[in-house]
Amino acid sequence: MIRTAATHRGARRASSTTSSPSSPGLSDGSPDAELLSPGSVFPLRRMVADELFSAAVAVIRRSPRAVLGVPFLAGLLNFGFTLALMVLMPSSSFMRMLTDPAAFEDPDLALGIASDTAFIWLTLASGMLTSLVLTTAAAFMILPTLRAAYGLPTSMGQTMRLRWGRIGPVVVNLIVLGLLLSVFALPVIVVAVLLLVITLFIGAVVVFPALFLALCWVTAAVMYSPAAVIVERRGPLAAIARSWRLNRGRWWRNIGLVALLYVILGIVFTIASAPLMITVAAADLLQGSALPAASGEWAGFLVFALTELYGTVVTTLFIGVVGTVVALMYLNARIRQEALDVTLLAAAETTPSWRERPQEDQLVPGSIEHLHQHFQQPSPQQPSPQHPATQHQGVDQHAART
Repeated sequence: MIRTAATHRGARRASSTTSSPSSPGLSDGSPDAELLSPGSVFPLRRMVADELFSAAVAVIRRSPRAVLGVPFLAGLLNFGFTLALMVLMPSSSFMRMLTDPAAFEDPDLALGIASDTAFIWLTLASGMLTSLVLTTAAAFMILPTLRAAYGLPTSMGQTMRLRWGRIGPVVVNLIVLGLLLSVFALPVIVVAVLLLVITLFIGAVVVFPALFLALCWVTAAVMYSPAAVIVERRGPLAAIARSWRLNRGRWWRNIGLVALLYVILGIVFTIASAPLMITVAAADLLQGSALPAASGEWAGFLVFALTELYGTVVTTLFIGVVGTVVALMYLNARIRQEALDVTLLAAAETTPSWRERPQEDQLVPGSIEHLHQHFQQPSPQQPSPQHPATQHQGVDQHAART
């Protein structure tokens, strides 16, 4: 029998009415006051596309500090790195390139900065570090998502403590993925550019959809690998193979879902960029006004800082939603291939009550530790076998009495 969210809500209400409201060591409203309730946040079964998005919203509502706090912390780290980069290169040309988009129209300024090797390397390093930090934060959204499968809330600090030791393998996995994608993407981009030049951009009707389809295919092929590193404790390369296997039988569905996710994010990003355009226009007016040169430069710096903070907030929402949707797709893939929902429901029924569960804050449903603990438990219907020495001792005592 498949247990739906409504079934588990009714079961939780029934159990709360029968339990004592004044349990010792338990305060009202505390996270530990609720027993494990699979399906109370989202249905613990196979889900379709619209259910995945609604389940992502439910996970964010269940653990907002984890789903939004961790990406926001990653965005603040990137913001601090950008400010440090501005301190390291305090030249007026560099400040103008960062704060004034119209500066790219100045050929002399653009040529001077493009010939600066240090600026190029620092820009590349900042871009790679920003992508690495943000994708790592998105990968850790698997923890509040899996805990929400049991109805457990998760805080921001708890998300980092649960798998603090897996940050290094996740970073290595993402670096390996970046290198592999760079090696395979370079010839594809070269061929696409040649086709556009040869066909006088008429082939863009075929080239751009083909590139988008290839992007969706690659994303679907490797998107589960960080989750496999965190939850299943696999190596960086083994996690990529694991992600490939989890797409078995679901390739086109996953590619379509990734394409839908890209389209939705593109539309939302376009709408969210409107305040940035207004802010940049205001910065141009300030720099073109009768303000002194120093005041205009500081005004541009202030506008740049505000736009970066706004971008951090928008990026936080993007990472929270995307990371949670990918985590739900990972859980959905394991349910379809490994019947993980049946295992999680059985493990929840055999889990002791909160009084006997001091490590509930360390529980990650579906992890290798959780499954190992579940399958190591003896069955309640079968008595545990006696030790051979105990059996022989009973036989000797019976013989002595006879």
